Amino acid sequence: MVELNPSHRKLVLTVLAMATVIGAAVLLSIAVGRGRNPTAPASTASAAAEQAAGKEAGPLWAKACAKNQDGVDTCYAEQFVIAQPQNLVLLHVRIGYIGPQGMPRLIVAAPPGVWLPGGLTLTLDKNKPIALPFNSCDAGSCLAAVEMDQDALKQFTAGTVLMAHYVLANNSPVDVPVRMAGLSDALKTVSAK
Repeated sequence: MVELNPSHRKLVLTVLAMATVIGAAVLLSIAVGRGRNPTAPASTASAAAEQAAGKEAGPLWAKACAKNQDGVDTCYAEQFVIAQPQNLVLLHVRIGYIGPQGMPRLIVAAPPGVWLPGGLTLTLDKNKPIALPFNSCDAGSCLAAVEMDQDALKQFTAGTVLMAHYVLANNSPVDVPVRMAGLSDALKTVSAK
């Protein structure tokens, strides 16, 4: 084993850390479809997302339930946008009457590796974009949430496409279209409190 002096050891550790970060960024870039052509324009950064949203494997929106801290089932409508063939979840969107006093709430989960200061931008059809910060992250996702009023919920249920935009830590933009067809029907199966 070679013994390094402290300054050389620090340099080696710095290089290893940089290589790890660069490697993770490259792998994440490949996972979302950018890695095949690093000179591709930003508009093609989300080819996998567009492809995923265009394929119907079943109902776009489905009812799901989870137990809250009191052990009571809390239900909501959810949709996963999954890139194929990587089977990579690009976005997980939940809408339900799960806010304070049973108000509608939108929760969006993006994959780990997003650039946190960039947040998440949502655009429903041609409406004004809504910027949301990421509230929290864990090993599986980063979450952004917002309370909705009834007017906003009506716009979502009448909408066609919700475009979600985020940026990866390697500065690659990702645009994920979420088809809104079926949201109204799924929400009818979810009781408002």
